[in-house]
Amino acid sequence: MSLDNLTLGTEIRDARERAGYTLNKIAEITRIREAVIADIESDNFSSCGGNAYARGHIRTIAKVLKLNADSLIEKFAKATGDFDRPMIDLLEESSVVKPRPVRPQVSYKALASVAAGVVALLIAVPAVISLFPSNETSPNPSSQGAVPSTTDKNSTVVATKTSGVSLVVTGISGKSWMGIQDASGAQVFSGSISNGETKSFTDDQLLQVTIGNAAAVSLNVNGREIGTPGGTGEVVHLSFEPGNSNNG
Repeated sequence: MSLDNLTLGTEIRDARERAGYTLNKIAEITRIREAVIADIESDNFSSCGGNAYARGHIRTIAKVLKLNADSLIEKFAKATGDFDRPMIDLLEESSVVKPRPVRPQVSYKALASVAAGVVALLIAVPAVISLFPSNETSPNPSSQGAVPSTTDKNSTVVATKTSGVSLVVTGISGKSWMGIQDASGAQVFSGSISNGETKSFTDDQLLQVTIGNAAAVSLNVNGREIGTPGGTGEVVHLSFEPGNSNNG
């Protein structure tokens, strides 16, 4: 009998028997379950798991039995009505891949209408805005932020009272040396102060001050002017605490 007159399953079974293979042996070689091979030989492809898998099984078996795989696939297509379908369709049918999402059909007429509406809106908005008077006014100079003032070196500096201790030292004649420590004994300042210079110091608890040539400087402690702390060439040691302008 001509091979063309044989069904796919019959051609595979005859070739297997001629080669001396059992169903179990073909299953061992191809890694296809014996029951599936038996169904294929009976032209029953339901146990293959889908047409994509069925085609793969047929080609694998054809390779082992040295059969024409394309001829067998053609017989499979005639038997199932599955002619030249795209592989992606076969994979989706066999649940190998997720079904492709259906893209919504876009109406070009609708897109044109939306575009025309947007253009009309862009034209109309500026025209409507132009109908209303502008409420913008020029800036009022009086509302601008104040410009910080500068103090020349001969002006008097007044210290404001703080929650801690504050000290303002102003050089009034000649030159004086000064050393200042905080409550922990750390050095806050060590250096000279000349006529016209002003230096400010603050601490939460205590300022300990040593001044050489005490007559050359004037002190303002916690917002209170106390003047020169000593005479010309005199070295003084002072301590100032919050709310206390008396030296110790």
